[in-house]
Amino acid sequence: MLSKLAHGTTLVFVCFCVLGLLVGCAGRKVSTSAQDQTSVPGPPPKVEEAKVDPPAPAEPPQEVAKVEPAPLEPPKAEVKEEPAPLPPPPVTPPPPAPEPLMLADAYFDFDRFLIRSDAQAVLEANARRLKAENGRRLLIEGHCDERGTVDYNLVLGERRAQSVRQYLQNLGVRSSQIQITSYGKEKPFCTDHSEACWQSNRRAHFVLP
Repeated sequence: MLSKLAHGTTLVFVCFCVLGLLVGCAGRKVSTSAQDQTSVPGPPPKVEEAKVDPPAPAEPPQEVAKVEPAPLEPPKAEVKEEPAPLPPPPVTPPPPAPEPLMLADAYFDFDRFLIRSDAQAVLEANARRLKAENGRRLLIEGHCDERGTVDYNLVLGERRAQSVRQYLQNLGVRSSQIQITSYGKEKPFCTDHSEACWQSNRRAHFVLP
């Protein structure tokens, strides 16, 4: 019986002690800020002053080695490069000289002044060349062989020259381009006394001034 009472008394004492501790903690305000530290009883906390190290002694200024500037070199003279010579222009060869106008003779039968078939082809070619020359003038000479009188051959040579002129005009050659004359038998091309030589003398010859 006494042991139970003693045990109960001990429990009551312990409860009072715990209650007292709780009441004491509630009455004391703990704050971590600088303003609330005044309500905390006891001496204020010591604030450690920041230690400032004394300034280090200044080092004496070091002498800077003087660097002498390098001697200036005289400016180099500018060498102007001459442009390369241009190649000579290509030489254009002159145009070829026009070929001289060549007109073939027209031949006649003995004692005739009519245009033969072979002479027609010759005169047609001559007419094309004359029209291409744009107004080139020419002289038609009438010739005969040695047979017959001088007067007769002069008339026959003139008729041969007239027949050729008329044929050329019919082919488109202007009459103002053409002049005629007759030499008869006075200027033979060949001087032999043969039929072949006489045939070469019976002709209408073209002369270009």
